[in-house]
Amino acid sequence: MFSIGLRAKLFVAVLPLFAIPIVGLGYVREMEALLKEQQEQNLIAAARTIATALHDRPSLLSLRPEDPLLKRERQEAITIFTADAGAASTGASVVDPAAGAASGAAAVVNPVTRPATMPPPEPEAPRATDEVSRIIAGLNRTKSRIWVIDKKHQLLALAGSLKASPDPAAAPATPSYWERAEDLLLRPLYARLLTLPTEDFDDALPEDAITNGAEVERALSGIPAARRRATPDNRAVILSAAHPIWADSDVVAAVVVEETTNAVQSFTTRTLEKLITGTLLTFLLASIVLLVFASRIAGRVSRLRNEAEAAIDANGRVRKIVAGSRSGDEIGDLSRSFSQLLERLAQYHDYLEQLGSRLSHEFRTPITVVRSSLDNLKMHNLPPDAAVYVQRAEQGVSRLSAMLARMSEARRIEAALREGERSTYDPREVVAGSVEGYKAVYAGVPFETRFTGEALQVQGSPELLAQALDKLVANAVSFAAPDTPITVILQREGNDALIEVENTGPRLPGVHADRLFDSMVSLREAGDDPAEPHLGLGLFIVRLVAEFHGGTASGRNRLDGSGVVMSLRLPAKSNPA
Repeated sequence: MFSIGLRAKLFVAVLPLFAIPIVGLGYVREMEALLKEQQEQNLIAAARTIATALHDRPSLLSLRPEDPLLKRERQEAITIFTADAGAASTGASVVDPAAGAASGAAAVVNPVTRPATMPPPEPEAPRATDEVSRIIAGLNRTKSRIWVIDKKHQLLALAGSLKASPDPAAAPATPSYWERAEDLLLRPLYARLLTLPTEDFDDALPEDAITNGAEVERALSGIPAARRRATPDNRAVILSAAHPIWADSDVVAAVVVEETTNAVQSFTTRTLEKLITGTLLTFLLASIVLLVFASRIAGRVSRLRNEAEAAIDANGRVRKIVAGSRSGDEIGDLSRSFSQLLERLAQYHDYLEQLGSRLSHEFRTPITVVRSSLDNLKMHNLPPDAAVYVQRAEQGVSRLSAMLARMSEARRIEAALREGERSTYDPREVVAGSVEGYKAVYAGVPFETRFTGEALQVQGSPELLAQALDKLVANAVSFAAPDTPITVILQREGNDALIEVENTGPRLPGVHADRLFDSMVSLREAGDDPAEPHLGLGLFIVRLVAEFHGGTASGRNRLDGSGVVMSLRLPAKSNPA
């Protein structure tokens, strides 16, 4: 039968607690979605603010007609600014050093020296002034990038950076003991379960974001819009919000504000790290507490079980009464109830043990009166039919006397076993002397003996062993087939002295074979030997004697099925020197 221990059951009972981190994960994901939505709204609001500052100022948003040199300037400015690569190799200064890109100022596209072979451009028109750059630089936020584009998808101004600038003056913080332990034990787990944001990504402004960006197209059509896109190296996500710039009722340009989602991702990652750490610590603490609690309960239950097993012996006697626990919980109540039950059982067992003695004492006087009355009645001349009844009454009185004698005998043997002294003796002498007496008592029954020639020494009582042999031989004689011998065997088997009594006759029923040596158990048929009462105490006395010697009593059928073998196995001492 498959069984589950108390500790395992408590562990199964707390399994629903694993739903707590799952619910927490769902909550964190919802918070992440809300933060990203809020970030998008903030970027749209920032783009709206910048666009408002540039509304109805078309002179600031005009460029000369596009020519190849200006296009090259614009492309090199974008590449140099976003990649922090310094000045282009053409010899031109495309990013104004005074603007200070590292400080977050706007990058302004400046003219370069035109080769003599290149045709002059059309008459110069007003271009993006420094005022646009100052406006977007003044409104720029940390880790944000702002750029302005006109209706022809020409970049007018660019400011800010998507990456955080390291603070060279900041001293590295000394990690605490907990942080070092977390890095050592939990950081590998975080790396497997979570996506950690990084500042090492390609923040270049691609051409398709300027010319084909969905949010730019919608802004140039007069509708504010936002979009998420991955960086060219797919190591970060950029959130961009575009807002139209109006001049009267016409859209003349669009302003785009960009940020990465690293801040939200960092917040989500830190929150998930705390959730994982808290969950692990909580479950570790809960497991320890439950293990200690389950071990304490299991220990108390096991101790109560051991006390219950030790309280009653194999014969059903109460050996000791368990002291009730003083604990006020259910196990304590069970222990106290069990102690009371054992106390009542011990009292009842004492009553039953005294019952035989009381009955024997109380019945002896009436039986004596009846017997003497029958003797007196036989002295008178009785009719023949009355003599039959007197004879039957005498037989009944004899049976009652035999029953009382056997009950008294069992009680005396039990008392002798409790108070008897043990001595070392050779069982060969006891068995040999007893068999000689059986030949005289059972004159019509043949006996056979097989004794070992090796000296044997057992610890016990030879008188009690003789009584046990009396019961075994009487049992064998009563079941033996006519004119078949009773065989008594004594031999050494390992470290034991084995005494066997065999008879030819009916086999033992397999159903009750294990109960042969219990008290008040008899396998005889109801009509067998009505003159001789059988209370089922003979083999019970044999078992008591065997246990007094530290051995066992058993019964089995012969291998050929022709009869029964009753055995006494007694521990033998080493051969004397």
